[in-house]
Amino acid sequence: MTWIINLKVKVIGNVYDKLHNWLFPIDEYARDIVTIPRYNYINSVPFQKVVLDFLAWKGIDKKGNVTSNRVYATHIEILENQTALAKCGFSTGKYIEKLVVSEFLEMKERIPDLNPVLFAHFLDNSYHNSKLTKFTNLEAQKSNQTTKEYYDRLKAFLIEIQSFFEVEDLRTRIECNHTENPNLGNCFKYEEFITAFAKIDLNCDELGRFSMTYFINPHLKELIGESLGDTLGKRFEELTNCKMEGFIKMVPLNRRYDKWFKEIQTIPNYKVTVIEQNSL
Repeated sequence: MTWIINLKVKVIGNVYDKLHNWLFPIDEYARDIVTIPRYNYINSVPFQKVVLDFLAWKGIDKKGNVTSNRVYATHIEILENQTALAKCGFSTGKYIEKLVVSEFLEMKERIPDLNPVLFAHFLDNSYHNSKLTKFTNLEAQKSNQTTKEYYDRLKAFLIEIQSFFEVEDLRTRIECNHTENPNLGNCFKYEEFITAFAKIDLNCDELGRFSMTYFINPHLKELIGESLGDTLGKRFEELTNCKMEGFIKMVPLNRRYDKWFKEIQTIPNYKVTVIEQNSL
């Protein structure tokens, strides 16, 4: 039982760490905050209520026993659940309900003493919208695959451009995979790729659908020259005017790009890499 107690202590401790990590070491008004969807950051209290509701309604009792006694929620309980879902940014509980039950049963096999309260803390601490992708329909899964492929190609193109420069800042890239670092608190962003002249994000919404956002440094051509600047600009225009239309858009940074580029390098879990000149 000692390891169960230790697990509980660690999980609860991580919950508070998570809340602390939401406050990045950047001034609130100096962040990339112009267009942040309301579901970027999960509200812990209603999220845990949603988890506990779905488990109880599936017949899982307070001790974590899986029973055949499905509980039918009252009208008031359903409304309260919908309110909690809305506070967390979910427009529907369709996929999150499937995720809650699926992950609980899977974890229950590894931790027989698992109970709903402990599990709610765990899922709250590890939740990311990308967990919902496995429950989406075939059309959404194909769209997600296409979006990810375009993101990877664009990332490779930016890396290729970087190899042409002598200035180290222009050869510096910053990356973060938010599915590997859920304690950063952002359950909407999937991956981020940042250079001194452009940034791209791969995102996942509360329905498990991928999209891309980007921003180009206003001083792009001053930094990388007219020719490369035009080439990069056309590359983004092609994306927004092809079948990716509706899945990719420009999101303003609304602050000095050069200062933000330096500050983002100090945030934990953001990996900074300097590539060799002409390495590709």
